[in-house]
Amino acid sequence: MNKIAKVSMAAIGLILALVIALFVVTSESSLAEKPQSFSDLGGDFTLTSASGPVALSDFQDKVVVLYFGFLTCPEVCPNSMSVIQGALSRLETTQLDSVQAVLVSVDPNRDSPQQLAEYTQFYHENLVGLTGSKKQIDAVTRQYGAFYDFNEIESSTSDYGVEHSSRYYVINPKGALVAAMRHSTTSNELTAQIQELL
Repeated sequence: MNKIAKVSMAAIGLILALVIALFVVTSESSLAEKPQSFSDLGGDFTLTSASGPVALSDFQDKVVVLYFGFLTCPEVCPNSMSVIQGALSRLETTQLDSVQAVLVSVDPNRDSPQQLAEYTQFYHENLVGLTGSKKQIDAVTRQYGAFYDFNEIESSTSDYGVEHSSRYYVINPKGALVAAMRHSTTSNELTAQIQELL
């Protein structure tokens, strides 16, 4: 066998080894990390408000609108809070008694419970802000299939930014997640979804 043939055989062997290794790695990861279906999402959790620990189960018998965001969010979060504000303002007083909105901060290093309380009360008295450790936030975002990530930025006011998913998670009075409404949802659409569950 000449030198070229030997090199060719070695190259083919290396390629086959890489393909097999890639197959093994991807097979193992897909078994360990089964993609979540909507029915797998949701569930109880406990985080911290300005008044102390708050669990989702504390709002049993209420419709809950859950949103993940952060206080220095320049546009997406304020717009989303305005949608929630608009939806709540369309409800009758008797309906409001059975509805709770929750903002979970994905930026616990900068968003204190007191700051969250001031921010949420600006929008509506039925809106509460919650936070916790990064480990706790990671657990809750995984539960609900939400996403967030920190990015380094060049700014005079901050050394990092936050990318995050923007959805309205609607939870029925029994504590089950029934909808994850898109960012483009209007106040009217959110109100209709809430009223359907009341």
